[in-house]
Amino acid sequence: FFTPCLSGIISADARSVHPGENITLPCDITNYYEISWYRLRSDEVKQLISVEYSRLRQTFLIAYNLDKSHFDVRESSSSSVSLVIIGVRETDLGFYYCGGWNKTDHTPPQFGNFIRLDFT
Repeated sequence: FFTPCLSGIISADARSVHPGENITLPCDITNYYEISWYRLRSDEVKQLISVEYSRLRQTFLIAYNLDKSHFDVRESSSSSVSLVIIGVRETDLGFYYCGGWNKTDHTPPQFGNFIRLDFT
């Protein structure tokens, strides 16, 4: 599984937020069965939340959530999800990216663009 490092980040979209505010970060990849969100800080990657698409319910369902009171997802279309951070704190600052893959085909995962989160 590919894990990027800070030195490899050439560019990232910048988002600013006040402490305690909520923020929604968009995922720029679509049409994947499973999508996860990650935070990269000080060369450490953490998986924050993962969703799987339910054909029966026609929506994404949360399969994993590191902190249910702090992270959530918003379906941005029928084929992608945005990350919602509830009450941003200093430990949330860093780089975020989403990754998607399909269990049925054997193609490698695709990763979205980096988003840098800072305080305003």
